[in-house]
Amino acid sequence: MAQQKWMAAFGMVVAVGMGIFLSGCRSTNSIVSFPSIQNINSATTPTSSVGLPIEINGTGFQAAPGKVTFTQGSVSMDVVPAASSWSATGIVALVPMGNVTTNFTLPGTVSVTVTTSGGTSTAVTLNLVATVSFNPSGMTWGTTMALPKALSGLRAVGVPGTSSTTAFAIVTGGYDITSNANTTTVWSNNLNPDGTVGSATNTTWTTIATSPLPSTLAHHAMAEADDSNSLVASGQRYIYVIGGQVHSADTPGGTNTIYMASVNATTGVVGTWTTLTSNLPQALVGESATVHNGYLYVAGGLFGNNNIPTSAVYSAPVNSDGTIGTWATATNTLLTARAFGTMFVSGGVIYYINGDPNNSGTLNAQGVGDMNVFFASAVRGAVGVWQLNSNLTIHDRAKGVVYNAFGQVIAAEGVYSGAVGSGEMETASINAANMTSSALNGWSGLTGAAVPGANVYNAAGFTSPLLAPTTNGPRFLLLGGQTFSGTIGVPGALSSAVYYNTAP
Repeated sequence: MAQQKWMAAFGMVVAVGMGIFLSGCRSTNSIVSFPSIQNINSATTPTSSVGLPIEINGTGFQAAPGKVTFTQGSVSMDVVPAASSWSATGIVALVPMGNVTTNFTLPGTVSVTVTTSGGTSTAVTLNLVATVSFNPSGMTWGTTMALPKALSGLRAVGVPGTSSTTAFAIVTGGYDITSNANTTTVWSNNLNPDGTVGSATNTTWTTIATSPLPSTLAHHAMAEADDSNSLVASGQRYIYVIGGQVHSADTPGGTNTIYMASVNATTGVVGTWTTLTSNLPQALVGESATVHNGYLYVAGGLFGNNNIPTSAVYSAPVNSDGTIGTWATATNTLLTARAFGTMFVSGGVIYYINGDPNNSGTLNAQGVGDMNVFFASAVRGAVGVWQLNSNLTIHDRAKGVVYNAFGQVIAAEGVYSGAVGSGEMETASINAANMTSSALNGWSGLTGAAVPGANVYNAAGFTSPLLAPTTNGPRFLLLGGQTFSGTIGVPGALSSAVYYNTAP
């Protein structure tokens, strides 16, 4: 669900473990070279909150740490990263709040330079965004324009528009119970800053009839790339539909196909789908995917005719034209094989939450998962050693969604043990102080007005790339899915409802 201009969690420190990714790139050349920054965060328009690490890619940085300088007007601050976070071609540095007396103005920009004994690099601009204090227990929920049809196993992403107040919601695929078939559905709608979709003049979801999916799909993964998270051209937006179940009902087996389409940043119109030549290394269904700092990450899922869960983790660079480069199979796999979990990357750390570790012959059934939370470092497509978070989730959730914003993580909906509604949502905060065993703090359940009462699984969900206009709080959307009845195994009724949080 893998992530947006402001969504990265605040305060993460990821120096621990970076040496395994950077040490192999250290310079052995005794000639002192001039440092040159190629990009920050493998993005055309890099964006970060203060207190988060950025990845500086370039040449001539030398083997031993120099310094990284952040400047905004007369306010300047030098940062000296740890040796494990510095190599001749890559640096991981924490963005300071300002200098010892004055904070940077947010939102705003800072110039970033690297200084070594060879000199000081040319400055590169980094966009700084404000970090909002957000308490999930203060949420309230409502419904907005429903989907044209009730679907399960659909996926959706939020796509930024041309300004800080425009964006689009794109929905793909899903299972239609009325026809007992997966669909080629592609829907688009404008996404408003308050979390609603549509408008007085846009009263229905737009069906992209000229660009349906090339094949029927459900239980696939979906991700989005733009110039703030990848090295694509300025203003370009791309969406990816990854793997998934091709045939209807619960026919086992997935696909390794990846479809890509552009999204018009002004109108939200989805372009023609392209079947990428860079297939997934294996056919998957129920896998998770996200784009972070110029790389597409995929983890987990089911494979084969027996729908066996996998622990595989893959990554590939997003090319300048939006296509996906060569896939790398991570040596460090998930600690246990699983599917239908949720995943995101924030501040150079990848998280995989819950999921079902069992074979799953019936994808639309109500099978519970487990309470495990895995995390690892993720820098320039390289995945570190996975660790089991010491704070497990309260519920054994599978087939749910995950939201993250401003250092808060919400595991939501899905199938779990217990009474319906008893575990609809739970939340934890990112722990900046402990990235060796507890990357996420303890979980607490959300109840009452803080949950929507949707009680669905196999739904789509994403965090809006827009901030609410009055509270500047994040907005989360939940789309479609199947009713969670608490009856294990029996599929639930399908939903067309779209929920969003109305506060804070």
